[in-house]
Amino acid sequence: MKAETLLYQPQVCLATGQVIGAEVLLQCAAPGPQRPAPAELPATEGPDALIRERGRRLLRAACAQAAAWRAEGLQPGRIAIALAPQQWTDGDLTAEVQAALATSGLPPSQLGLEITEDLLQQHGDRVGAALRPLHADGVEVALAHYGTGYSSLARLRALPLDVLKIDRSFVDDIGAADSSASVSRSVIQLAHGLHLRVLADGVHTAEQIRLLGRHGCDRMQGPAFSPPLSAEAFTELLESCRALPRELIQRRRHERTLLLVDDEEHILSALRRLVRRDGYKVLTANSGAAGLEILQREPVDVIVSDQRMPGMTGVEFLGRAKELAPATVRMTLSGYTDLQSIIDAVNEGAVYKFLTKPWDDQRLREHIAQAFRQRELVEENERLAHEVSVANTGLAAANRRLEHAVRREHDSLRAMQTAAGRAHDMVDLVPMAVLGFDATGHLVYANRCAVTMFPLWVADLGGPPDPTLEALLASVPPDRESHHPVIHGGRHYQAWRSRVAPYPVDDGCLLMLRDPQA
Repeated sequence: MKAETLLYQPQVCLATGQVIGAEVLLQCAAPGPQRPAPAELPATEGPDALIRERGRRLLRAACAQAAAWRAEGLQPGRIAIALAPQQWTDGDLTAEVQAALATSGLPPSQLGLEITEDLLQQHGDRVGAALRPLHADGVEVALAHYGTGYSSLARLRALPLDVLKIDRSFVDDIGAADSSASVSRSVIQLAHGLHLRVLADGVHTAEQIRLLGRHGCDRMQGPAFSPPLSAEAFTELLESCRALPRELIQRRRHERTLLLVDDEEHILSALRRLVRRDGYKVLTANSGAAGLEILQREPVDVIVSDQRMPGMTGVEFLGRAKELAPATVRMTLSGYTDLQSIIDAVNEGAVYKFLTKPWDDQRLREHIAQAFRQRELVEENERLAHEVSVANTGLAAANRRLEHAVRREHDSLRAMQTAAGRAHDMVDLVPMAVLGFDATGHLVYANRCAVTMFPLWVADLGGPPDPTLEALLASVPPDRESHHPVIHGGRHYQAWRSRVAPYPVDDGCLLMLRDPQA
């Protein structure tokens, strides 16, 4: 039977460079002295019965480990687990996942499940039905190895998906100049059009990271950041708060971008002329539909939209723009108003400000400038909140290390106290008199035999020794291997004298007296 160990492949956000989760893998190695190099693989390979049982075991263990990290104050992000087709043919997978979450105490939002296009082809309807309640609870669902199968857009739209995972074969070609590179870019655009995030698998180089970020990919995993790690190594990674180098973090917003939407060309021209001096990057659209297309491919900070447009009103457009690009600051500009629609849009957060036509040039420029400041303030707050979160994680890790160090020191002191107590007990049972003197010459210790043999000397315990004891101590040379003969009270004794600490430090000495006739 093969030994199995869980490994964790870190997943990184390309916008912040921070670890946001990990995919759970199995490390399988044959037992024995000639063990081959271990292989990392999802828990989806092997006989059907083994895969089902291994999947259950992996799910429970991964949830328990993620919950343990959170209990320690770490933020491992979502732990993603690949589901095999065999796991859908035996039992109730929905109940199994919910039971693993409940037993471990892991919030559903911290678990991710990966499915494949092959799985959709075999069990599409069953997969959707099983995943919907889990997705409603907050479990993230990813479609792995996208681009290698035959999933239709209708199927993708019908499933409760959050993430498309680009197959590593396409990631390898993203830097190519031919059509092979356009596959990854097309998948990224398709995913964003479906309001899905994109995860690139098997990223090996820094250049691939740069290109993926440049084309809008949201996440990555692979050796370019880290290989799969053991639970202990992943813990160290979280505690160190390691992230992508700053030069690899994609900065997607190089200039202030303004989107103007109006069905009248002369209005768009007038607005372009008005804001030309302010240095914005200006994008224009003559309908709500065209504006949404721009939002799917361009980062936009501020939107100014007409209200009365054919096909889609400004409020409707801005409501959909909020779903597609929630970070934008959205304003409507119109001389024709449906007051209730405007009020509803403002209350729902779709519209930041309502402005009327005809406009005052200076005031309109001020409103647009204020909208950009609002957008940048929110962005700065998000950045600061992220930095505070990272700092708190680092502080929590430092506190845990300090607590562990204090605990180890405490345990060490207790062990030393126990050892000292046992040593005291053993010396107390030695069949010869043992007398201890501190560095100042005071008598500080006498074992049981010393109390019996020399009660007058022991009476001075804690103070200067009896003169006869002091003279006897001075007559015995220190640190000799053989005994030194002494006479006290007419009796002959064998005496040894030993320093307590190595020379030159003098912490006192021990005098040992043995009656050979006893």
